[in-house]
Amino acid sequence: MSKSDRDAYEKGRESEVSALESSLAAAWINDNKPADGAAGADCSTSKCSGANQCCGVSTPKTGAYVTATLTDICADEATLLYTDGLGRQYNHVCGAQQLLVASAAAIAAFAVLA
Repeated sequence: MSKSDRDAYEKGRESEVSALESSLAAAWINDNKPADGAAGADCSTSKCSGANQCCGVSTPKTGAYVTATLTDICADEATLLYTDGLGRQYNHVCGAQQLLVASAAAIAAFAVLA
């Protein structure tokens, strides 16, 4: 095998391994969803039952173009941080804060148009 053949093989293999790691991580997260009352629990149909938690949206601290934003999850309302089971960190915005930010943006857009 020539050096260029080996380089091509290694590059292709890196892509395959990366894709496999991503699919395994997604499957693990799907199979290990946080229990009710725990940080990261689903709050799309019920309120957060953990102490000092709020329902909202968590965006990745790093890798925002690779890691999906998490919607309707419970997280600590004091720190506004969430760490998933794989150790990935997210910034959390509580639902009421989301509404306030969206309202402020709408008001600003209206003021520009007026």
